[in-house]
Amino acid sequence: MLQTGDLDQAFQTYWDDMDRCRQAKAYWSLLHVTICLPDICAALQSANGEAHKRLYVAWCEQYFSDPRLTGRERYGMRCKVLHQGRAKTNQLGRYGAFAFGQPAQSGAVDHMRVDTHTLHVDVGELATETRDAVEGWIRALEARPTAVEAVNVDRNLLSLVRVTPFVISQALPAPTGVIMTTMTTFNKTN
Repeated sequence: MLQTGDLDQAFQTYWDDMDRCRQAKAYWSLLHVTICLPDICAALQSANGEAHKRLYVAWCEQYFSDPRLTGRERYGMRCKVLHQGRAKTNQLGRYGAFAFGQPAQSGAVDHMRVDTHTLHVDVGELATETRDAVEGWIRALEARPTAVEAVNVDRNLLSLVRVTPFVISQALPAPTGVIMTTMTTFNKTN
């Protein structure tokens, strides 16, 4: 059964990377991490551990509250950015394009402003909203650990990829100047 803290631990890798992206002002990378999170959550709670458009849209509709960006529009943004490297949407939903920005040096943000048919999105704000949505999803699952979605998450969580340090065997000389990591699956602590 899904235990309190299992998902917090599993998503820590994402939170750490999002923090590193912000600190480095790597907003393009932050955007990519941010828009894939609903896919991961929708896949985890699905019966077969896989996500698709309908599940992504439904997850976004349930856990995001800002009506200026629907689940369908978020999915369109995800597809254009992740798979095509574009911001033009071919008029998916209300917007013909997205303009992605980062905070000004003064700290001012331009977020969810519509200019003609372009939605201006501050990537840092989008990341914060997405983290809040994921944390709300986590709390909802923890509150109902026997619900179908929570049972699916518990079963699928074991296959979630996480990054762990690469351990070099004492028998092999360590390469110099190279940082190595391996990809492993998440191991629950219960």
